[in-house]
Amino acid sequence: MKVAVGIDIGGTKVAVALINENGEIVSRSQSPSQTASAESLYQGVVQLVDKVLNDNDLRIQDTYGIGVGLPGKVDVENGVAIFQNNIPWANFPIVERLKETYGDIPVKIDNDVKVAAYAEYRLLNLKPTDMFGYVTVSTGIAATNIVNNTILRGEGFSGEIGFVKVPYFECLEALEVACSGVGIERTGREIYEDETLTTKDVFDKWRNGEEAACRIIEETAMGLASVLHGMVCLLDPKTIVFGGSVSNYNPDFIELVKEELAELLHHEQKHILEHIQASTIKGDNGIIGAGLLVIE
Repeated sequence: MKVAVGIDIGGTKVAVALINENGEIVSRSQSPSQTASAESLYQGVVQLVDKVLNDNDLRIQDTYGIGVGLPGKVDVENGVAIFQNNIPWANFPIVERLKETYGDIPVKIDNDVKVAAYAEYRLLNLKPTDMFGYVTVSTGIAATNIVNNTILRGEGFSGEIGFVKVPYFECLEALEVACSGVGIERTGREIYEDETLTTKDVFDKWRNGEEAACRIIEETAMGLASVLHGMVCLLDPKTIVFGGSVSNYNPDFIELVKEELAELLHHEQKHILEHIQASTIKGDNGIIGAGLLVIE
């Protein structure tokens, strides 16, 4: 079975894998991100691609091509990494550079959240007309919607639900500030007056029924539910998949979000409650989605 090269680039690590037509990882390698400069990061990517190809006795011409997922704002049409907070690729022409290195092969790039969403979408085998929603809850919060195998982009910055203001402890806070993993940890440290407290600790205390932790997790769930309600009202998705570390490690939290959402929905919208689920491919969805970008 023919494969594609999937590349997942982040601020802490770069991963490269061969992805087959079924969305399965055939071979994989990763290393810390070389973020000292734009060129050092690029050369680290090339070294990993070469390693995976050599380990499997493949030439790049034997593959479907290269798909890349990376953080921040991405110019998909022109193949340029526009803006990122955690890697040094401002206006970096990644597609042009990869073609210079590997020849005139198919190369596609996209934002990492959209790439992860695309993997989930492709592997669910939905009907073309089904609206799909993906929400990642991790150090940040973002969303992607897909229909007819097409990612909805707007002017290029769509899905940034982390900017939406939500009620949180009787104030209005940006969803990402309040309800991300970082937000949960910060609130936990403030309430417990413990600078060593982690997001995991807050969830553990919630499961143990501690009043303060229950308040934090309930406020977080209500914030997410309010934004999901907006997504449902605007786009009426068939399915919503949750990804990201907070979702992946706390599936019971997703059930709480669904309970809060149920209180907001019109009865004609409640069908979505049976179709909200946690990712089944979890942390691999980014690299799988990158490979699938070039497997039509």
